[in-house]
Amino acid sequence: MAFIPLFILGLLCWLFSTISAGGAATMVLPILGFAAGVEVAVPAVALAALMANPSRAWMFRQYIDWQVARWLIPGSLLGAMLGAYSFSLLDPRWLQILLGLFLISTALQFRFGKSQRRFKVKASSFLPIGFFVSFSSGIIGGSGPVLNPFFLNYGTEKEALVATKAINSFVMQLCKLIVYASMGVLTQQVSHFGLALGAGAIVGTYMGKQHLLNIDSQRFRVYTLVIMQIAGFSLLIKAFIN
Repeated sequence: MAFIPLFILGLLCWLFSTISAGGAATMVLPILGFAAGVEVAVPAVALAALMANPSRAWMFRQYIDWQVARWLIPGSLLGAMLGAYSFSLLDPRWLQILLGLFLISTALQFRFGKSQRRFKVKASSFLPIGFFVSFSSGIIGGSGPVLNPFFLNYGTEKEALVATKAINSFVMQLCKLIVYASMGVLTQQVSHFGLALGAGAIVGTYMGKQHLLNIDSQRFRVYTLVIMQIAGFSLLIKAFIN
């Protein structure tokens, strides 16, 4: 794939993920996986996310919920290392199906955006949650939207959700890339794809910022539920076409 199509793909996916709290990787992976193979797509998307998340975290830095982040990041670090190491060892199909069904069920959990919370989440709960989500991400390439129901049930909304996920994702993607590099999967093709996607992702993040600031919490919740449905169906499609 040439630079411009990858740039546009990165721009569009990260634009939408900025206003809906994630899902860019889950949208990109089926497309890139079909075009270049999963072994190229997963590390390339990790590289793109590593480029995009510092800019997103910086744009929304005043909204980061550090009380959640101090529990989320350690779990994500450990999960990312183990998941990335398991990338070439495990069959991701059943994990994709499980996460896909969970994400699709969120529309019912939140009554299609009418319900704000369905269960109580404590800040300390993000330690095991971060581990599981990052472990899954290391294997299947992207599972960020799985965090959204837990953030929403904790009471995190809009900019705080986007900012806290961004700082966590940066640490997680950096950790994954270090492991991928040690395994020799960061090829020249992976770097080319990742840099092109990442350049578009930075622009898409900037474009999405103003829209996020201008919408209310109810519309943000609807956007988030939509991205969780897209991510869920994408994971199921990946599981059955691999």
